[in-house]
Amino acid sequence: MYAVVMYDASDAPSERRVVTHGQYASAAAALAAAHEVIEAHLSLSLTAGLSAVDAYEEWRQSGDVPSIVARAGVAPVQFDPFAFARTRAQELHRRA
Repeated sequence: MYAVVMYDASDAPSERRVVTHGQYASAAAALAAAHEVIEAHLSLSLTAGLSAVDAYEEWRQSGDVPSIVARAGVAPVQFDPFAFARTRAQELHRRA
């Protein structure tokens, strides 16, 4: 079992509240959910006309930052939301 948890990047570190986005039976499903959280925010920013760099920075400062928590003895999932967001912003910007 995997959980995708996230916090709002605009909250001060001392005030961050981690909330559960969802529970998933597989690592692939959890990873897809974490990607969707980031992609949704980036897509809105890019649709508003921001560059890839600006969309990434806007997400980094005010978006939901997901992470994946392995539960019940399952293998951990390596996921860097910042690296994913930076790369994905470039990919989405090229498609726009």
